[in-house]
Amino acid sequence: RYLRASVIDSYKLLKEGKELTNDEVFLACALGWCIEWLQAYFLVLDDIMDNSVTRRGQPCWYRQPKVGLIAANDGIILRNHIPRILKKHFRQKPYYVDLLDLFNEVEFQTASGQMIDLITTLEGEKDLSKYSLPLHRRIVQYKTAYYSFYLPVACALLMAGENLENHVNVKDTLIEMGIYFQVQDDISGL
Repeated sequence: RYLRASVIDSYKLLKEGKELTNDEVFLACALGWCIEWLQAYFLVLDDIMDNSVTRRGQPCWYRQPKVGLIAANDGIILRNHIPRILKKHFRQKPYYVDLLDLFNEVEFQTASGQMIDLITTLEGEKDLSKYSLPLHRRIVQYKTAYYSFYLPVACALLMAGENLENHVNVKDTLIEMGIYFQVQDDISGL
């Protein structure tokens, strides 16, 4: 639930016990908040697309009085904070373009997972024969695992000066952890 802390914790581990500077803590926090905004954007739009009533026991944002489909614009505003924050605080960093690419790639993966989910579960249609374990795995992998498990660690790796292409095994492991987490969350939500 608190993705912002994952960036800081991951970066601390990558620094191998060295004390973080105030600037490093701030930058890690800024990336964490970008991830939180990305998640909020996804969840606001997901609730609208799924016609959900509640999220975490509370009425969905779009179901609030006088909000309705204005919530879609709210989601877009949340998403548009990300490049603004990245530009303001990371523009002079050597990994700035890599951060932009990373956020764009993760957003694409998540939107792809959302599309698979939507076309599998058309509104009013409850055909469980469409589901299979491999399909569920694909939906979860793309819709949740990339932004919730991989993105925070990938941000920390970039801050530490690492090339993400050298850490494909880390990515694969984090995606598997994200899938496991989501399956566990789905089961506990039944």
